[in-house]
Amino acid sequence: MSTIMDYLTWRGDLTFTQSPFNEIDNLLLSCLSYAELDGIVPKRRGSVTIAEASAAFFEKHTEKEINSYRSFLRQVPFLLKAMAETKRFGKAELMHYVNKVSAKRELQFSAVEIFLGDGTSYIAYRGTDDTLIGWREDFNMSIGSVPSEHIAAKYLSQTGSFNRHMLRVGGHSKGGHLALYASAKCDRAVQRRILGVYNNDGPGFNHNLSEDEDFKKIQPRIHRFIPEFSIVGMLMHHNAKPIVIQSSGTGIRQHNAFNWQLEGARFLRSPSLNPAAEGFGESMKTWLEQMNLSERQLFIDDMFSVLDASGAVTVSELQTQGLRGMAPMLRQLNDLHPETKEKIDLLLRLLISQWAESKRTLLP
Repeated sequence: MSTIMDYLTWRGDLTFTQSPFNEIDNLLLSCLSYAELDGIVPKRRGSVTIAEASAAFFEKHTEKEINSYRSFLRQVPFLLKAMAETKRFGKAELMHYVNKVSAKRELQFSAVEIFLGDGTSYIAYRGTDDTLIGWREDFNMSIGSVPSEHIAAKYLSQTGSFNRHMLRVGGHSKGGHLALYASAKCDRAVQRRILGVYNNDGPGFNHNLSEDEDFKKIQPRIHRFIPEFSIVGMLMHHNAKPIVIQSSGTGIRQHNAFNWQLEGARFLRSPSLNPAAEGFGESMKTWLEQMNLSERQLFIDDMFSVLDASGAVTVSELQTQGLRGMAPMLRQLNDLHPETKEKIDLLLRLLISQWAESKRTLLP
């Protein structure tokens, strides 16, 4: 089985004229948005190629520094470098880079426009990484509208007005959520030029918003991809059926797009979701819908207080800790309200079962 890095070796020598844009290209560009490009890609006028951006990035950062990253973000610079070395992506132009972080407004927003060789642009919204803080941000979207949603819609309207290119819009995790919101709420003249909207394992919306007329207008253009063990991508309501794909990761680590499996220019399909993940997703959706906003916030605070008790920084660390990390989480769980405790206990059981399953797969 192959990954997006293998895809670059196999198809990197083909231009978009020779081989049209496909779903794997979408994931590559979504992942590229995780690269820290401040001071490298212009915010307003001008552009740099992916090859130029890669050279500038590695002048500022050493491989030793990159390898010290604790989340899957350490893979992104090497993806940037690999894309830069291909005929397919090397000359693609990066422009309109935005990276806004405000602790006061609880805002983390980043996006970039990538002008491709086929005359179209891909608007990529950055998602959350695999830290527990990042996952908390995904869950917080169930509470209600967040500042980054409105900024995403404004960004698409403004960026789309600067040219007459046909557009594709997408992202991974929170980035997929923002791509949906922006495409639904952007300027109508820009919206008409959108060829496709790509949600790669991103959370949905509350029921009322997902049934909004603006969302229905873009529904035929939505491409939704989730791995077999999807948690984030099953949050809240979606108005597009998912394509379930295989991943080499175990359990919740399947959210890492670098583990997604492909076959040629397509993701490797899976016949169904993992039953445990599907059950948790449906339960979570039901619980959150039954709560008011303050109750949702309390529930999310309680849930992450339990996960934080493990001492893990990333989701990968949380799952690989096994029983060592479970003991402090169970102690924290016992201090919670009985109703909250019951719900979070289901998540812990899910983590334990997947940890045990990953151990079994390593046995001879």
